[in-house]
Amino acid sequence: MSGHPQKLKDGATVAIIGGGPAGAFSAIHLLNLARKLGRRIRVLVFERNCQPRDAGPDRKWGPYAGCPQCAGGISPPLYEALQKLNISLPPEVVQADITSITVQGNWKSVVLPIPRGRKLVSVYRGTLPFGQHRQDCFDAMMLGIAMDFGAELVGGRIFRAGYNQDGGLDLAYSANGKEHQLTADFVVFAGGVNEKPESSLSPPNTVELLQRLQPEYVPPRVRKALIFELAGLGETGQAIETGGPIKGELHFIESSSGRLKLDMCSILSKRGYITVTLIGKSVEASLSHKQNLRVIMDFLALPQIQRALPPQMQPSIRCICNPSLVVGTATMPFAHRVAAVGDMATCRLYKDGILSAHNMAESMASAVMQEGIDCRSLQRGYGPTIARFRRDNRYAAIIFFVYRWFFTSPTMSRIIYQTFASEKKSKPERDRRFKRIFWAISSGDGAYEDIAWSILRPATLWLILWGGIFVTMRNRIAEILFGLDWRGIGRVPTVVSVRELEVKRASLLPRRPDTVSNARPPEFECVYSVRVRASADNAIALLGEFGEEGRPYLNPRWVKIRRSQGEPLQPGCIIHYSVFGGLISFSIEQQPVKDDNLLVYRVRDGFAHGGDFVFEVAPLSGGHCDVTVYLAFDYVRGDTFLSRIYWRLFRMLFPEFIHDVLWNYALCEFKHRIETKAQLAWDVRV
Repeated sequence: MSGHPQKLKDGATVAIIGGGPAGAFSAIHLLNLARKLGRRIRVLVFERNCQPRDAGPDRKWGPYAGCPQCAGGISPPLYEALQKLNISLPPEVVQADITSITVQGNWKSVVLPIPRGRKLVSVYRGTLPFGQHRQDCFDAMMLGIAMDFGAELVGGRIFRAGYNQDGGLDLAYSANGKEHQLTADFVVFAGGVNEKPESSLSPPNTVELLQRLQPEYVPPRVRKALIFELAGLGETGQAIETGGPIKGELHFIESSSGRLKLDMCSILSKRGYITVTLIGKSVEASLSHKQNLRVIMDFLALPQIQRALPPQMQPSIRCICNPSLVVGTATMPFAHRVAAVGDMATCRLYKDGILSAHNMAESMASAVMQEGIDCRSLQRGYGPTIARFRRDNRYAAIIFFVYRWFFTSPTMSRIIYQTFASEKKSKPERDRRFKRIFWAISSGDGAYEDIAWSILRPATLWLILWGGIFVTMRNRIAEILFGLDWRGIGRVPTVVSVRELEVKRASLLPRRPDTVSNARPPEFECVYSVRVRASADNAIALLGEFGEEGRPYLNPRWVKIRRSQGEPLQPGCIIHYSVFGGLISFSIEQQPVKDDNLLVYRVRDGFAHGGDFVFEVAPLSGGHCDVTVYLAFDYVRGDTFLSRIYWRLFRMLFPEFIHDVLWNYALCEFKHRIETKAQLAWDVRV
């Protein structure tokens, strides 16, 4: 071979082994770039699971059968990459539009709504679970698009590959029960790492074929995962709702407990299903279908998992698989006239394998069409992309190590949640740096190296120190003082953002013309909100116990709350507060309102005389509701020197954060009580 770059000649033949996203993207980028450069190439894609489409004009792609063993998430960067290729996902392929990501640690959940202008959806890449239409899967769609770009689809497998005397590659493949020969000028290996031999006599897989052409190739390290599909069935056996039992949600849940050792868990909403992915020591130790079922049953029995899924759901397991996830980078994934893309080369650690395949395919196509097809040209044009993946994944390994440590430790998990909550309460959306870090880690919307340096910025570290560590210690002292015990209580986020507080102020305060002046914000105001899986009527009925002896929420030590006059939920009902044995006392009186989902109290006396105390119950679809508590008042200042000193001392003894501590705990109690009463016993069906 000469030292000059060897170019792909006009009219050359490129063979792509594997028709998953890596293979389809390779074909699309090669043909797209060839067209832009005014060159002509022939691209053949070999995929056993898909046959060439019929000649009929209504047929977009051929019959597809199989499961690529993938969770099926389309991240925002991948969705953006598809748009740049003018690829739109048809409604039948999209299983669910994801509206939020929930990261649940050992303390509380961090909920991340999908930012405006970003898109995250779920798909099925193959035809499992049973009943999925063969044309409604992502991989078949991508192959159809590759064919629209000009690729030829061969429904068969290559079983032999070798260099010929002219430096090209001779391939032997089987299709339609016959053996065929093909001479290619370049071969792309995109077969993945989950190809399993049918028997000991099976021909070599794509990894073995590449190793024969490039002896220095070493596949990337892999890790065993457990993926299973749950049908969202109710008591009657019917689907709970179209769009998935956790409609529009993606959950990452810390779920190690007792004998169940898991490093990572994701729950992804689908149309009538949810896809669960588990990674950890318990999965790696599971060697049989029976052991897989044991891991699944232990997982579904965890309290945090039962809280994440609808209480009326009766899970039915539809399929189970144990794919290998790529957690490393291959050695020498290219050679003279050959290159590996997708999982055969590398992948972003624990995130976005399809986007990784796209980026590698795009880089490989650019190298082949503009640099050359010899090993040195591929090293120059494609090698830097592989090196960037390797470098970025080193940062990822550190990030996920710290991430697991934070979210498996109750103390560290609480500090991280409190950092997130403190920022949410105090900063507008555009200034929420910590939220952006969380979003980037959870969604894959950012390079791990950039994320790591964002964490180490002084502003981020200060926020963790002050808004996380200090506030956590302060709140814990208050919890001990007021006897708040979290054991047995589900911990859920109740904090609202600056913007949400402004919205509540505008929507609730104008309802009462004699309330705190709207010319300026009240001296003190706070709002807390929780979503409960119960009807608005049930929530209001439970709020009717506010002030009653024996109520199942808001019973802190040193604070006595009793109804002293009137009937519950009726105008004129008076509830008396006595704090620290009567050192602080005041009453609130329920006011008449026209909205049945609103309970408005006015403070009659004490430190917040004339203030507002509002419960709002907002019904949601699916029989759920949001319960919001809003407090707003101006402090009493006193008319004399001594009274002014008294009220100043009061503000020091009963600081504003005490309201945060008490109402945060009370709303978690409220949610736990109302959902526990509605919970059904699970009967997991296999």
